[in-house]
Amino acid sequence: MIAGCTVIYNPEWEVIGNLKSYAATLSVLYVVDNSDIKNHNVLSAIKAIPQVIYIDNGGNKGIANALNVACNLALKAGYHWILTMDQDTSFMNTAFFHTVENLNDDTIAICSASYTGSYDRWTKNFDKNFDEIHFVVTSGNLLNLNVWVALKGFEEKLFIDEVDHDFCAKARVAGFKILTSKQIYLQHNLGVPLTTHGSNVVTGHSPLRYYYITRNTLYITFKYFFSDFALVSNRIKHLFKSVVRIILYYPDKKNYAKFIIKGVYDFLTGHYGKLEINYTK
Repeated sequence: MIAGCTVIYNPEWEVIGNLKSYAATLSVLYVVDNSDIKNHNVLSAIKAIPQVIYIDNGGNKGIANALNVACNLALKAGYHWILTMDQDTSFMNTAFFHTVENLNDDTIAICSASYTGSYDRWTKNFDKNFDEIHFVVTSGNLLNLNVWVALKGFEEKLFIDEVDHDFCAKARVAGFKILTSKQIYLQHNLGVPLTTHGSNVVTGHSPLRYYYITRNTLYITFKYFFSDFALVSNRIKHLFKSVVRIILYYPDKKNYAKFIIKGVYDFLTGHYGKLEINYTK
C-alpha cells in the first residue's frame, strides 16, 4: 500500500515511459500538474495509466506546494508511505520497493533509491539493503507521511530548489533517519545542455533557476549554520562551483549575473515564493 507523487511541468512524451516504469508498483500515483502550457495529448496519455489520479494545480505553484498537495491526499486516503518522483526520472527495476517492505522503524523519514556513490563519505551502514545518509534529492524517495506531518511538510516559500535539502536537514535535526539503497535503481537527468567545451557538453540550468538556487542556498546556510554545518558547507561549495562554471563556460553571463544578484538581494530582504517579475535582459 504505497502511494506515489510525480510533479510534472510542461511534460513531453518521454514522461509516459518514466511514469510507467514505477506506476504499476503503486496503489495510486498522484500526478500534480504545475504546467503553464497544457499538452493535452500528453496529458491524455498520462491519465490513461491505470494508477494515475491527475491533479491540475492551476499553474506553476512550485515543487514544494505540489508535493504537499499530493502528501495531503495520500494521508487522507490512509497511506503511510508516498513515493516522490520528478518527471525526468525512471526506475531501472522495481526491486527497491521490495526492500522497503520490512522497514517499520518510525524514526525513518525517507528511504531513497540510489543514483551514484557521490555521498559515500556521509553514509554509515544501516542494514544489508540500506545505508543512513545525510541528505537526498526529492526524486526516488519513499517518504514517511507521519514524519511529513510532524515536520509540517515541505517549505513552500522556497518554491523550487533546495526544497529537498531543507526537508532532509529538518528531519535530521528532529532526530529522524534518511536511508539510501546500496544499489543504483534510478536514471535521472540533471540540467540541460547549454554549450560545449572541447568535446564535452556543458549542462546546467536557466538563469531563472540560478535565482532560486542562490536565494535558497543562502536561506539554507543561515537556517542550519549551527545545527547542520556539513549540509551548509556542501551547499555553499555547490553554489560556488556553479558560479565558477558560469564564468568559465556559460553563454550570456551577464543575464546569469543579474539573476544571481537578484537572488542575493531577495534573500537579504526576505522575499520568497515565485519570482513574479519578468527579470530578463
